[in-house]
Amino acid sequence: MRSSHELPGHNDFDTRPPGAPRGAGPARYGDDRRIPPLNPTPDPAAKDMPPEADLAVAACWTRLVREIAAFSRREALASRDVVVLLPFAQHLSLARAAWLALDHAPWIPRFETTQTLQRSLGPPLPAAPGELAFDPVADPLQAAQLLREQVPDWPHRDPRGFALAVARLNETAQVLARARLALPPAQRAAWLEKARSLLSGPTGPGQQERALARLALEWSNTAATMGADALYALRPAAWVALRVGASDPLVESLLAASSEPVLWLDADLRAPGLRSVPGAVQVSECDDFEDEAQRAAAQVLAHLAQGEQPVALVALDRVLVRRVRALLERQQVPVSDETGWKLSTTRAGATVMGLLRAVHPRAATDDLLDWLASAPAPVDGRAALDAAWRRDGITALRQVDEARLEPAALALWQQWLAIGEPLSATRRLALGEWLSRLREALLRAGLWESLLGDAAGRQVIDALRCRAEPPAGSAWGQQAARVRFDADGLRDWVDGVLEAVSFEPPSPDLGGAAPVILTPLARAMLRPFAAVVCPGADAAHLGALPKPQALLGDALAAALGLPSSAQRREHERRAFAQLLRVPQLTLLHRRRDGAEPLQASPLLLQLQFDAREAVRSGGEPRTPVAVVPRPLAHPLPVAPALLPDSLNATAYEALRACPYRFFAQRLLGLAEAEELDDAVDKRDYGTWLHAVLQDFHRQRQPGAPQDDAALLLRIARARQALLARDDADFLPFAVWFEDLLPRYLAWWHAEEALGANVIDTELELLAQPPALAAAGLRLRGTLDRIDAVPGKGGHGAHRILDYKTSSETTLRERLRQPLEDTQLPFYAALLDASRGVPPGDVQAAYLSLDGREGVKLLAHPDVAASAATLLEGIAADFTRLQAGAPMPALGEGSACEHCSARGLCRRDHWREDRA
Repeated sequence: MRSSHELPGHNDFDTRPPGAPRGAGPARYGDDRRIPPLNPTPDPAAKDMPPEADLAVAACWTRLVREIAAFSRREALASRDVVVLLPFAQHLSLARAAWLALDHAPWIPRFETTQTLQRSLGPPLPAAPGELAFDPVADPLQAAQLLREQVPDWPHRDPRGFALAVARLNETAQVLARARLALPPAQRAAWLEKARSLLSGPTGPGQQERALARLALEWSNTAATMGADALYALRPAAWVALRVGASDPLVESLLAASSEPVLWLDADLRAPGLRSVPGAVQVSECDDFEDEAQRAAAQVLAHLAQGEQPVALVALDRVLVRRVRALLERQQVPVSDETGWKLSTTRAGATVMGLLRAVHPRAATDDLLDWLASAPAPVDGRAALDAAWRRDGITALRQVDEARLEPAALALWQQWLAIGEPLSATRRLALGEWLSRLREALLRAGLWESLLGDAAGRQVIDALRCRAEPPAGSAWGQQAARVRFDADGLRDWVDGVLEAVSFEPPSPDLGGAAPVILTPLARAMLRPFAAVVCPGADAAHLGALPKPQALLGDALAAALGLPSSAQRREHERRAFAQLLRVPQLTLLHRRRDGAEPLQASPLLLQLQFDAREAVRSGGEPRTPVAVVPRPLAHPLPVAPALLPDSLNATAYEALRACPYRFFAQRLLGLAEAEELDDAVDKRDYGTWLHAVLQDFHRQRQPGAPQDDAALLLRIARARQALLARDDADFLPFAVWFEDLLPRYLAWWHAEEALGANVIDTELELLAQPPALAAAGLRLRGTLDRIDAVPGKGGHGAHRILDYKTSSETTLRERLRQPLEDTQLPFYAALLDASRGVPPGDVQAAYLSLDGREGVKLLAHPDVAASAATLLEGIAADFTRLQAGAPMPALGEGSACEHCSARGLCRRDHWREDRA
């Protein structure tokens, strides 16, 4: 692994060690050899080696170890006492293998990185309280504490601004600490004074950023120096350093301060022209994201099929390479991942975050259902709980009524309450207490052992520090006891930790190197890959100018010895040039990213210009597959045994709209489950309005119209409280109802004056009309309301009212052709069959309650005749279906335009000669 001070973006650019010019100093070996420059100058040590041969990775390592051996002989050194500093841990085995391949190889030198060398000198001491520890978990907490001490009300006044300031403070402190630790101990005090002077500028624009940078500087000064001091105290026989890509300020300073002999070896490819590329370079221009991912995966597979491995897959675009990896895994190709991905995207991280979301006081029912669905084993009662909540329209856990749950759903609900009980505290608790409660909740849920048995789960537990209680006297223990969170704060902290820490998947156990290695661009340098596939070589992911350091900017960064944006861009260019050493290099980029056009990388364009004779256009690596068209026959299902014995208006309307959809959704039970959405939509409003009007007409006292408005408003508020809807969520419909209320009361008072009164509301009926006796079919339904109204000839009549919140125009269109309307005639026939009210004595109407247009009564012109015709149609249809008539998919009309069963009938794959 790479040391912390070797992370991209924190390395200086090709600086010479102070006071150490090339070839200067009696105790220094200053040839400072490059391996190899593209346009090399004469080198006495390589007279017999053609410069082009050094472009290959293996030749580069051979020359490197030969230079080290020659340096040891020239300085009369024991090679085993020479320390060779390499950029990455992946280079160590390559250097050792190259050394052992030398003829008459002497004792092997100490090949190290700065990090491995520090570890060999002794374990690091635990961080002291308040100290900058380069810890992605503890440091943000300490940064937040420092800011609270400076501006106590900032977290409450501007939470988002405070969170951004914490992130920038932490980032800047780590950058400054690495810059200071890279210096020799004697130079750190002077650097600190210089930094303080530069950051103590006048007030004005950027004052807040400058203040945060000063705080970051003082905090960075608390970082422990023991590891870096141990390196400076080391006295090997000589130092050798390999410079490639981004230079390491610690290595530069360490060797500049050394009194022992020093050899610099520079393997960067520098030249105005890149015409001498040893391998094959091809560039593929892709259409879009998916095309690029498929081509990259196919190119990797093509290399493997030809026996070219290992293949490097360079991670320029993390989202894209995740897709490429998924495509490779479908082909059972093992991939060793050196990049990792956020713990938040792992299943273990999602499980923990799902638990915290589900126990939140304002959690939605979907939060709990999603968490139960992610459980390692199926959960008994989940389907029953889901069905109960969808039936009652419950969208928030605080709305759950245990009395309405079936036994299986109730058992699961009570089990959940026991699981979430440790995390249900409403007061602020210390972080350590929260972590203990989280561990207890995971144990109760039976997830603790499964997390420990999973690589990502173990890393999640360790990142959250909830494996065990922290030692009371440790820095982390004190911090966990001091920091306090409420439920929202805990969830945000866990989410931040899982976003900050990367999951490092274990390498596949193949008994050797993996055939495909997913690696960052910088770590692909000087590695003996048979081929490199580099998707994402576009202007957004390769060669773009990096953003300046947020609190410092480029000018201050340069003054403090930090890399500027231009220097980091140059580091990336050098790393990209190193890819030219491999035998096979494929660069891919896409023309557009979604709807936005996307240009090729400027580094790629420069390569195509400089080495136009060596760079060729990539072909199509995917293998075409001939697909024979297989159009489907028009579906004609027959299912007399599945026909129901009762029918409601909605089901029969579905049968009339499309018999196949009726078959799929009603007979096979494949209807889509309704979404449980926290947002209040018009359907929720309609359900609420039905309940309000039902309560109103049951509770009101006739003869007191002056009290109706207050009663109706009181009932509306009570019903809203039962729904557990916030005023903010319900505000649009509350305004709508306030506009509707006086209009509805004015209409109803006028109806009462004409002799109307309410007989019943929300009336559930089930009956069998004589016309359906032969088919053995009953009708069922719920009538919104039945009124007694004056009829013709002075006789009383029953009026069926169906509440509608749709517009008056829509309802008038429905009634324009009475025989096409199913609902009102269906209700008239059902009322006759159940209550013996002849259709001739029944009126039926839609009551439009669209608040914008007032209240309109839209009567069916002849509901009795329509009811008789409807019963004849139902009897004829079900007699045919019971006799084995098919239920075809109509494949036309408005019912087919937006149909959830379209994927079942395969409307888009029918033969053209369908009936």
